[in-house]
Amino acid sequence: MAFLFPNILWGLLAASLPLVIHLISLRRTKTVAFSSIQHIKALEHNAIKKLKIMQWILIALRMTIIAALVLMVSGPIQVNDAAWVPSEKESVAVMIIDNSASMAVTKDRDSFLDQAKSEIPDILSSFTGLVHLRVMQTSPPKEIYSGTIEPGDQIHPDRWPIKQSASQDDLWAVIDETLSNTNANMPNRECFILSDFPSSPPSSIKESFPEWRFYGFGRAPLVDNVSVNELVALSQIKLPNHLLKLNTKIENMGSVERRNVPVELYLNDERVGQIVSHFQPGRLKDFLFQVYPGKSGVVRGKLELPHDHFSLDDRQTFELNIPEQISCKVIASSQADLFMLRTVLESINGQDRLLDLELKVLPQIERIYLEETDVLILQDPKSFTPSAIESIKRFLNRGGSILWFAGTNYPSLESVTFSNLQLPTMGEQIMLDGSSYFSVRIDDRDNPLLQELNLRDLEEALPQVYGYNQVSPKQGHKQILSLNNDDPFLMEIPFGGSQIYLFTSPLDLRWNDFSMKGLLIPMIHRLLILSATDELNTGMVVVDSPKTIRIPKELINQKWAIETPSGNRILVVPDYNKGAIVFEQTNELGSYEVYAGSEFFTAFSTRLSPYESPKLRTSTNEIVRAVGADKMVWLSPGTPIKETIESQRHGRALWRTFLIIALALFMIESYLSRPKRDGMKTKA
Repeated sequence: MAFLFPNILWGLLAASLPLVIHLISLRRTKTVAFSSIQHIKALEHNAIKKLKIMQWILIALRMTIIAALVLMVSGPIQVNDAAWVPSEKESVAVMIIDNSASMAVTKDRDSFLDQAKSEIPDILSSFTGLVHLRVMQTSPPKEIYSGTIEPGDQIHPDRWPIKQSASQDDLWAVIDETLSNTNANMPNRECFILSDFPSSPPSSIKESFPEWRFYGFGRAPLVDNVSVNELVALSQIKLPNHLLKLNTKIENMGSVERRNVPVELYLNDERVGQIVSHFQPGRLKDFLFQVYPGKSGVVRGKLELPHDHFSLDDRQTFELNIPEQISCKVIASSQADLFMLRTVLESINGQDRLLDLELKVLPQIERIYLEETDVLILQDPKSFTPSAIESIKRFLNRGGSILWFAGTNYPSLESVTFSNLQLPTMGEQIMLDGSSYFSVRIDDRDNPLLQELNLRDLEEALPQVYGYNQVSPKQGHKQILSLNNDDPFLMEIPFGGSQIYLFTSPLDLRWNDFSMKGLLIPMIHRLLILSATDELNTGMVVVDSPKTIRIPKELINQKWAIETPSGNRILVVPDYNKGAIVFEQTNELGSYEVYAGSEFFTAFSTRLSPYESPKLRTSTNEIVRAVGADKMVWLSPGTPIKETIESQRHGRALWRTFLIIALALFMIESYLSRPKRDGMKTKA
């Protein structure tokens, strides 16, 4: 044990005062007349002996009380193993403040970040001597303060620009980077971490910073939080009058049961669905909403929950792209090949004019303009020039799709066409004679092409095939429909961000009876919708992730701007080579609007990173074990900050112990020295 103020120990001499007073009182005698000495002798061996013992006990108690009070005032400490050098030496302190999304959890109306800010003055007040201080925030990593603090300096942490972020951070990477770049050639090195600690420290931190002492400021457990965990559009066929299915997962991450929680769905600011449910702690529920979009273009929606202790996951916005009109370019090698496709597409077009059709007969595809085309339909093309192949590749890379009906000409295509367009390699062309045919079966029943088809018997609606091109699929090719001999009939070939749908048999009654089946028109309709629905622009991204927005060539020279959820308008410059905008300032949660000049172009939403879920919390024992029990000090909520830090530097303060001893002894002394009523005479 050591003392902060050893000079006060001279006050221990005052502990002898009760003894001195007692000895002086013994020198003063008083004669009392007594009727019989016989009674005095009787008392000598009983009451007088007890009285003397009690007097010496009271003297010892009073001396001990005075000694305990003197020791308390002298600043007793229990010396620890800390290598703290006296405060007149230089020290370095690093403060890491976590302002990522998970710190938005509220407790008693204050967020975790607000609590962290309120702890900063107590940390600063514990500094003594000359301190070199660095303060860092984690999201995004940024230095908030750097300077030297001398005794008497006034620091104003309330002026530090630390704002709540919706972004993800990497707490331990920021700590490692900051400590590695901090001049630590000083005897005392401390790192204060104000976070909710969603992740574990790396195993290397113990060896990387052996001379540092770490202070972790813990947070209260999460109590009340029901979260929008996931929101997905199950319907990939999206039309204004088509039933749209939205699946959402709602999770109770808190420790209390939530009853009668309304889950509300909005489309274009109109509430279109509501579910009220109970949520047990730690449970997740799936809900399916079915709604009609009611319009084409970009449909904007949101899913809302009541506010709780973590508001960032109570609301999720989203956008859906409902095609207004599909631009189709149809190329056939002859008028006869074009006839069947024209009939099918015109029946799909109907009065709504969903399709913008361009029909061409090209024996050889030399040049092809696809800039304003959504879907390219090829009916048994004969050949492609290198220029045409490059045009098709650019078309596919920017999101266009191809419907390819392979017939007589497929085996004669050049190898450069197969390799560049990633087509399956040709085997042989098979034609049956007489009444023989191949039946067709479904390989991929979960494919959106086959979902919700309004057919009584789907198997009966599949075609009979009399001739086809036998091909060998490559890796990544997906068979949707196959023949009964396992050869492909309809394949999906991924290419960049798009796909080629390849039929190994053309629309020709000599090859199959597909054109006579009721499945043909709904399947081609769905293929067109799937191919033309470009969800790249409206697709959701995680906060702080770059968002790519494709721009039509005719609009690329417009003045482009993006409006953030908070209402700020940011001017952006497209990448003219890519024909797209790459927007990186997605640091807010909500819906972003994209404008070409003054005209609305599209919209997209951001979502919370799953790594910022408030339920992610590393245990105290795991953190202390990883950093080292001899180097890590954990401060739970409510722990006195200044006293704890000082005790870790100099040792554990014992003044409270001596105060408790003094109070306990004082109560005992008061009880023993109280006047006894049975020993007092009562006047008549």
